[in-house]
Amino acid sequence: MLYFIQKTAKSRELSEDVVQDFQKIWENRDHLDPQQPFKPYLYTIARHNLLNLLGRASRETRIMDEIRRSVVLDENSTELLLDFKESSALYAEALDQLPERCRAVFEKCQVEGLTHQQAAIELGISESTINNQMVKAWDIIRKYMRTRNGLLLLMAALFFS
Repeated sequence: MLYFIQKTAKSRELSEDVVQDFQKIWENRDHLDPQQPFKPYLYTIARHNLLNLLGRASRETRIMDEIRRSVVLDENSTELLLDFKESSALYAEALDQLPERCRAVFEKCQVEGLTHQQAAIELGISESTINNQMVKAWDIIRKYMRTRNGLLLLMAALFFS
C-alpha cells in the first residue's frame, strides 16, 4: 500500500500520512461488508486521501506564494509610493506646460476617457482639431519629460562625480 501511494505522491512523508489514515478503517472495521472485496476498497480510500492531501498541499503552496508576494510588496511600498508621487508631480508639471485649449482636449481624452468624437462634440470643435491638439499635447509632454529627465541625470552625474 505504501509503495502504491508513494509512487503517486512522490513523497515518502506524504505517503506515510496517507497510510496512517488507514487506522480509521481498522477502527470502523465492524461496519465493513465481508462479502465485498477489500483491496479495491483500500485503494479507493488511499486515492481519496491522497487527493485530499495533494489539494491541501496545493492550497498551502498558493497561500505561501501570496504571503511572499505581499512581503515583497510591503518592502517596496515606500519606494513605490515615492516614485508614484514623483511621477505624478512630473506629470502635473508637464500638463502645466500645455496651452489652455490643448490641455482641455488632453484632459477630456486622457483623464476623462472620452473618445475623440465625444470630446469634439462636448468642446464644440471638429474631430480633426481634437486629433491635432492631442498630437501637440503628447509632443509637449514628451519634450518636457525628456528635458526634465535629462536635467535630473545631469544633476545626478554632477552630484555623484
